[in-house]
Amino acid sequence: MDKRFYLNISRGAAASLLWLASQAAFAASAVEEAQTLLSQGQFDQALKKVDAQLKTAPQDAEARFLRGLILVKLNRGPEAIKVFADLTRDYPQLPEPYNNLAVLYAQQGDYEKARDALEAALATHPSYATAHENLGDIYAALAGAAYNRALTLDQSNQMVRSKLALISQLDSAGGKGAAPAPNTPVAAAPTPAPAPAAVPPPSTVPPPAAAGLDASTAQSATSVVNAWAAAWSAKELTAYFATYSPRFVPEGNLSRTTWEAQRRERILRATRISVSAADPKVERVSSDRVAVTFTQNYESDSFSDQVSKTLELEQAGASWLIVREYTR
Repeated sequence: MDKRFYLNISRGAAASLLWLASQAAFAASAVEEAQTLLSQGQFDQALKKVDAQLKTAPQDAEARFLRGLILVKLNRGPEAIKVFADLTRDYPQLPEPYNNLAVLYAQQGDYEKARDALEAALATHPSYATAHENLGDIYAALAGAAYNRALTLDQSNQMVRSKLALISQLDSAGGKGAAPAPNTPVAAAPTPAPAPAAVPPPSTVPPPAAAGLDASTAQSATSVVNAWAAAWSAKELTAYFATYSPRFVPEGNLSRTTWEAQRRERILRATRISVSAADPKVERVSSDRVAVTFTQNYESDSFSDQVSKTLELEQAGASWLIVREYTR
């Protein structure tokens, strides 16, 4: 994808940083000189100037912010990430470091971290327009990755192809028509990589249709369950979470954020995972919701079990998404 993400680089964009540190006249002058050098393309000299300032005032927030921008220009991404991450830790009420951190994560293709950083920015400043625009592009990138994954699992799914084409059209329109703000570099996110070929495809055997349920709906719902199990087995977290509806409510009174963090940690902790959904049975719960009950066979390098699992799916356009999950 040729998504564009907007990075705040002007000192004006970080004006809210100024009140955090009492700046002596010479300190303000040093930062201004470094800013001038940056605008002139003299990145090494700008870095030396700001590093000298930080030796005398290590907590100078504006100097630290500017240092991160210089490191971006020098293509020293990991160092820039550390600078902005440290700023979000020390000054969590400021949105600009979160936004720039998100841009750098997006450059690396880590759209989930980018999304989380932008949501943190908007939690502090809901009217932050740049973060809203970037977040929209992140969601489009995540959608593209999920559709690519779905297409890998089912090459015959024309609906997925259409959705992927729509994402590409939106991307092309944005790349041609979106003009960056003055003095604002645009960081392009890489095209989401296709899923590994080793991931097992969903079962091609249609499940028996339950009473009041047509075979096509039963097959579609079961395909989602198979894709969910395959993504879990491959530890493809983007594809895994994409099978859940925004309306999904975790069991045990967990928040969605806490649940996702727990799932991410548990899935990545295992060296090897194998999940399958055996003997699926589909029944209609309401006009737009079905329940798929199956035997979940789970095996990892350290644990294995077999339980009866039910996933309730809600219709979302032409597809189905998980809204509830529980074991019996």
